[in-house]
Amino acid sequence: MKTKKVLLGFMIIFLISLTTMLLFAQEQAEVDKGKDTGIAEPEVSREKEEKGESIVELTSDQVSYDKENDSMVFSGNVVIIQEDATLTADLASFNVGTKIGQISGNVKLVKEDITITGEKLEAFLNDKKYIFENQVELVQEREDSKGEPDNITWKCRKLEIFTGTKNMTATGEVLITKKDYTITALEAIYDDAEDMISLTGGVKIEELANDRKISGEKAVFHIGDDKLDVTGGVRSTMILD
Repeated sequence: MKTKKVLLGFMIIFLISLTTMLLFAQEQAEVDKGKDTGIAEPEVSREKEEKGESIVELTSDQVSYDKENDSMVFSGNVVIIQEDATLTADLASFNVGTKIGQISGNVKLVKEDITITGEKLEAFLNDKKYIFENQVELVQEREDSKGEPDNITWKCRKLEIFTGTKNMTATGEVLITKKDYTITALEAIYDDAEDMISLTGGVKIEELANDRKISGEKAVFHIGDDKLDVTGGVRSTMILD
């Protein structure tokens, strides 16, 4: 009787061990299957997202690749798409390693409500930074409190924009026009989160409707509130009735 109990105990232990081994083997097989079938790809995608990586799509009529200089030249109907920013041009030359490009010919960048044109452009794809030069014009589509069009137009010699934030800096004979205002300065910095333009260098503001003029060394234009703060050697003129 005692011998039977011992044998029964050994059998129970054996069955438990066998079940554990089978479960482990099944789990390992599923892991190996996942590796073979590419099930682990979502982990890779999440890893890329965490690193802030993005995919840039480039199309054109023709492309030339110079292996020695690690460069690619796209020509004819060039279209570059990076997330929700679309760039079009006639010619684009990129260093493959640095992802920096020189772009020219009918250059236009569209990012949500912003459209920018210029004669030439330097693109830093890794930083989502674009620097326009010569005959630069930017139009930002906006509406006033009544829902009427109230666009802002920028003209300058040079403009730098980060498409990730829409923050930008304009330099060189900056001219900004809005329905009620004309503003000139040497430099204008736009903060999209604050909806604010900081101006420096010979700032001049003209309110067309009321025929008022204000000038100073610096100014801050709170666009949404239609409020201007001017500092440094301020001068103002008003037309009396």
